[in-house]
Amino acid sequence: MTQQPAFNSDAAVQALRAVLAAIIAAAFIGLVVLLAAVLTAAAFVIAGLAVLGAGAYWVYRKVRGRRKTDSSVLVARRGPHGWTVDGTSTPRG
Repeated sequence: MTQQPAFNSDAAVQALRAVLAAIIAAAFIGLVVLLAAVLTAAAFVIAGLAVLGAGAYWVYRKVRGRRKTDSSVLVARRGPHGWTVDGTSTPRG
């Protein structure tokens, strides 16, 4: 009569596989959570920089004030050599 081994090697292999699968699954879930946290932090940094930029632009517009606009009206008339425009000759800028 053959004796059954007290320790079944198939059960040990199955248990080892289950432990390894649990470790890999936990590592994958941890990686996904870490990636989500990093992407969320990056989105918050980008949103913060956008708010700071918008605030700086608003302050710049308030400090600089309005520019003087040229509101002259140009009048075009038909002349002997084509159309001519009467108006100021100073360039805008």
